Amino acid sequence: MLVTLAVLALVAYGGWRAFDYAEETYPQHLPWTPLSLDDPIGHATSLKVAALSGDKPACLALFETSDLAVTPFEDRMETEQCGYVDAVTLDRMTAGYSPSTVRLSCPLAAALGIWEQDVVQPAARRVLGSEVASIRQLGTYSCRRLYGRESGNWSQHATAQAIDIAGFTLADGRSISLAGDWGADSDAGAFLLEIRNRGCGVFGTMLGPEYNAAHRDHFHLQANGYGTCR
Repeated sequence: MLVTLAVLALVAYGGWRAFDYAEETYPQHLPWTPLSLDDPIGHATSLKVAALSGDKPACLALFETSDLAVTPFEDRMETEQCGYVDAVTLDRMTAGYSPSTVRLSCPLAAALGIWEQDVVQPAARRVLGSEVASIRQLGTYSCRRLYGRESGNWSQHATAQAIDIAGFTLADGRSISLAGDWGADSDAGAFLLEIRNRGCGVFGTMLGPEYNAAHRDHFHLQANGYGTCR
C-alpha cells in the first residue's frame, strides 16, 4: 500500500512525466495498467485478475503472450446456478496437475499462473531446494451449495470459479501436503505458509486450515472475492 501511495504522490507532483515513469516502472501497482501474467505481483494484481470476469477474450489474450497455455472450453450451464462460466482447460502451466484434467474459469487460470510463476516455484526453489513438479487438486466444478448444505448460498465451485489444492510433489520426489505439513516447524511448513501469505496478493479469496475445519487439508482459491485470506 505504501508503494502505491508513493507512486500516486509522485504522479500528482511530477505530472505526466512522472505518470509515464510510474506506468513503466510499477505497472503491477496501478489498477489502470494492463495485466500481464509475467509482471511481478503488485497491489493491483488481484483487482486486475478479478476484472477479467465476464471478459473471456481479454483473459485468453493474456495466455497468448505467455509461456503458459489454456484451451477455451465451452461454457455450459447445467442448471440456473450450476455450470462452467468463462471456462478453459489448463494445458501448460509451470507444473502438472493431478488429476490432470482441470477445467475452470479463465480468470482463475490466470491467477493460478501468476501464483505458480511468482510465488510457488520461487519459494520451492529457495526453501525446499527443488521445483514443484505436480500440484494435487481436489477439484474445481461441483454443483453444490456452500459446505454441501441443503440451503443457503451456492459455492463458487458451482460455476468452476474455485479450485482446491491439497498438496505438491517436488521434482526430487518429495511430497508435501496441507494435511500433514501445515503448521509444522519444517521447511515444508514454511513453504506452505509463504505461498499462502503471498498468494493473498493474487487471489480474491484464499482459504486454508486457519479458516475452519472444512479447509484443514487444502487451500480454496478463487479469482473473485473480497480479499479474504486466512
